Amino acid sequence: MAGRLSQATIEEVQRANDIVEVISSYVPLKRAGKDYKACCPFHQEKTPSFYVSPSKQIFKCFGCGAGGSVFQFVMARENVTFPESVRLLADRAGIRMEEGRDRQAPDDGTDRHRLLKAVAWAAQVFERFLRDGRQGAAAREYIERRGFTDTTVEAFHLGLAPDSWDSLVRAASKRGVDEPLLTAAGLVVRRTGGSGIYDRFRNRVMFPIFDTLNRPIAFGGRTLGDDPAKYLNSPETPLFDKSRNLYGLPAAREAMTSSRQVIVVEGYTDCLMAHQVGIENTVATLGTSLTRDHVRLLKRYVDDVVLIFDGDLAGQNAADRAVQLFLEEELNVRIATLPEGIDPCDHLAAGHKDDFLSMVASAPDALEFKWGLVRQQFGAADSVRGRRQAMEAMLEALAAQPVWSQRHDGLKRDLVLARMASVLGVEERSLRERLSRLVRQGASRRHYDEPDQAVAPARGPAPVRSDDLRSRAERLVLQVLLASPGRIAATRERLPPADVKEDRHRRLYEALIALEDRLAADGLRVLWSHLEDQAVASLAADLAGSEEIAEAGDEDQQAAKAEVLLADALATLKRLSERDELAVVRDQLAASETEAERRAALQRLQELRKDSQGFLPPGMTAGRSE
Repeated sequence: MAGRLSQATIEEVQRANDIVEVISSYVPLKRAGKDYKACCPFHQEKTPSFYVSPSKQIFKCFGCGAGGSVFQFVMARENVTFPESVRLLADRAGIRMEEGRDRQAPDDGTDRHRLLKAVAWAAQVFERFLRDGRQGAAAREYIERRGFTDTTVEAFHLGLAPDSWDSLVRAASKRGVDEPLLTAAGLVVRRTGGSGIYDRFRNRVMFPIFDTLNRPIAFGGRTLGDDPAKYLNSPETPLFDKSRNLYGLPAAREAMTSSRQVIVVEGYTDCLMAHQVGIENTVATLGTSLTRDHVRLLKRYVDDVVLIFDGDLAGQNAADRAVQLFLEEELNVRIATLPEGIDPCDHLAAGHKDDFLSMVASAPDALEFKWGLVRQQFGAADSVRGRRQAMEAMLEALAAQPVWSQRHDGLKRDLVLARMASVLGVEERSLRERLSRLVRQGASRRHYDEPDQAVAPARGPAPVRSDDLRSRAERLVLQVLLASPGRIAATRERLPPADVKEDRHRRLYEALIALEDRLAADGLRVLWSHLEDQAVASLAADLAGSEEIAEAGDEDQQAAKAEVLLADALATLKRLSERDELAVVRDQLAASETEAERRAALQRLQELRKDSQGFLPPGMTAGRSE
């Protein structure tokens, strides 16, 4: 695999980046005893629940559950992968990356590092063309006519692709940039028949597209002539997927995270002008409809999204598709539709910033917008069939919203249902019943169990499910091993990894076993460079941050408590495994067809019953087990 990071490099990067120093460069930290605290950068809160431990080199938010090492913090804050977080931290510390390459993998020009350098070089070339007194005249005139300042042009690195078939190709030849690299970066096109290459972008103002690390990865080009393709984007490359990237995101990120809101427009110039007039929490799509990946990308930074769409039929249809995505992903969305003929860029350039912000502030939420569309459809089809179609369309939208499926936000639901009942002339009770059925159908498709009728509460304490008990016992084992790595070897003999049922528990357990010797010698810090998965790293931070054992007293008392907790947890897991086997043997006994099978099952059943006599350890039995 090209560009694989060596473990030695990852550990060097970790050692060079103290977690307190890194996180304090993003959010202000305050001393809280031996740790530091702050308001969490990943969700809104007024009282700090985000803690950073310098001794353990971990962070943990007790509000939203985020946690991990310095790598996981950068992954979440910058929306990057684990390798990208390592590279980002390496740059911060001035460490030269030592990356291995699969010797069997040929260099076909798609190495990400070389591609990034090629796109960055092209961006500089386009900027130079724009500054050229003769070549850049028409492009600069267009930019000035649209109202953009030199500051905006420089900040967003606008450029020019000249009206020529080979301007970039000739520049590449002089610089020694080879053809396979240019092709892989989407900068050139091979001629029919394969005889030579030519520039993909010609006679266009160029808008570099940056990734979340603020590196140019692709381009959008606006024609300066009569090309029917008004805008042209780079093709999909190893660096660029338009369904996963948003224009202006790096420039908007700080404003987005501080306001927890983003405004999404449809064009490069709309986004640029919004930033120029001070509306910096603005991004743009890249000539494609919003996708689920876009929504998940935005969830990293904001709680509230305002979509700006044209008011025509195409704009309404695009907004309707986007609404469903946001409802399914549980991200608040509001939709502002522009009056016909209004261009956001020109509107803002003409000094109408306040009008634009007022439109954003008054934008209806997703369900209000959906209801408006449904009412238009109903008004155009005043019939029994039209009523039913309108009702079904709205109820399906409501049922798709996960938070409503969990019976939250009841007031908004009641208001919408009451309005529907009034306009459609149906009983509100009928709407509620139909909505409940749709919710249950959706839940069934998601493999959830929701009973058709309410179940009367059981008397006495709620039973503890075996799965819950097993999960608690597995967590307790991991908690002890994180606090006392010297117990890993003995624990492995009693609890094979295959017997740990919960996936992320098992993966953390396997990592602890693999690092057994190093953890015992060098401490917990060794672990963090080996946990790339955010869920596993968050679990490890959560368990490592527990003070239950440390609060037991001196070292001898802590060791004694750890021994008791570990013995209790392992005994619980053993008994639960025996009960699972007991159920299997009972089924075998019931299904036995020969006397030999029946005797073997009975013998094993007696052995298991004898072994499972006794009680589950104290602290693990909050109620009876199933």
